[in-house]
Amino acid sequence: MNSAESTTRHETACPHLHRFHLQPPAHRPLDEPDYFVELREQCPVARVEMPSGRQALLFTRFEDVKAVLRDPRFSSDASRPNFPFDGQAGGDDPIAVQSFIRKDPPLHTALRRMVVAPFTPKAVATYTDFMGEVIEARLDAMATMPQPVDLVENFALAVPSGVISSILGVPHEEEQRFQRLTERFVTTTLTPEELTQSAADFVAFCRELIELKKAEPQDDLITRLVTDRLEAGEIDMDQLIGMLILLVFGGHDTTTGLIGLGIFTLLKHPDQLELLRSGKRTWENAAEELVRIHSVARSGPRRIASEDLEVNGFVVRKGEGVIPSVLAANHDEERFGPSRFTDFTVPEQRPSHLAFGFGPHQCLGQNLARAEIVTALKAIFDRFPRMRLVDDRIPEVKTRQDRAFWGLRELLVDLEPAD
Repeated sequence: MNSAESTTRHETACPHLHRFHLQPPAHRPLDEPDYFVELREQCPVARVEMPSGRQALLFTRFEDVKAVLRDPRFSSDASRPNFPFDGQAGGDDPIAVQSFIRKDPPLHTALRRMVVAPFTPKAVATYTDFMGEVIEARLDAMATMPQPVDLVENFALAVPSGVISSILGVPHEEEQRFQRLTERFVTTTLTPEELTQSAADFVAFCRELIELKKAEPQDDLITRLVTDRLEAGEIDMDQLIGMLILLVFGGHDTTTGLIGLGIFTLLKHPDQLELLRSGKRTWENAAEELVRIHSVARSGPRRIASEDLEVNGFVVRKGEGVIPSVLAANHDEERFGPSRFTDFTVPEQRPSHLAFGFGPHQCLGQNLARAEIVTALKAIFDRFPRMRLVDDRIPEVKTRQDRAFWGLRELLVDLEPAD
């Protein structure tokens, strides 16, 4: 079959033009949208309409999404006309557009190398002690709180914030301010004026931190970027601030979402939790499966074709916007089998997935995220083995609709329920 025939086959297989959205079924709020299943079966490369009326190509099968993500001809450059921002709230904010994640090689490669060292497996292994201290401090604090306790606010959010604060070098007395500004900055439901102000406030805070590190260098990431990169003339102030924003944005909300969802998932699957407690399954494999089925980066990634090309026989024209959905790919039945929330099981072997992306833009902080999720989940279930959900009805789960990354809005539990 030639390329033209392949394209025709795909387009005629599509039942109709879908409006792109990420809304799960009301009675199954922890699953993917139903139309993703339909598209994988009938039209794995589908033309979808975004809220503005603009169209993009949505890829939903694992191998197709992987092929898009590894192909440098699919550009991440958000300044290109027709880049598919629509449907990705806040994605076209100028700060997001200028981030190095929105750049292509070789500039992307050079900027990424400047911040990769603190997130290698070797570096992350050295964080074990302070990561444990952050988590234990949160567990101690929660033990004294009136029950029920909201684990999103008091644990899932607080742990990643504390860890990234330590890595960056945010002074202890500024951590609460840092958390408030971060929360505001990653909220996608703000008005344009509020979004602009929240971005300005966060940028101002970053400038304060940079000036502090210039005056009082410490053993932290911001100091190293200031002394080794900024003052050496390798990057300018805007590029440095963009790096800090990306590290906070990508490493804060994602891990928060996964810790909260992980706790809820294991509490709803006590047989799987028992396998972990007994040592019959590993916490590392559990974390990978949780990362796969929840795929919290649900709105992305986004790309645009820089030239005419093919993806497994499907023709994409230069200038066409593309949404290679990692959420859809990670639920591909041909690769993973049933993947609804009710199907969750801890696998014996580590699953291979695309939740952290693939190719040159694969998530920089994935090693840190894995370590935080494993350490946090194991610690809270060890500390509070009798922990129970206040309301375990799945349709009543409250999810975040105001974030670029998906997660729970609230997770109320009794840490020490009465018999």
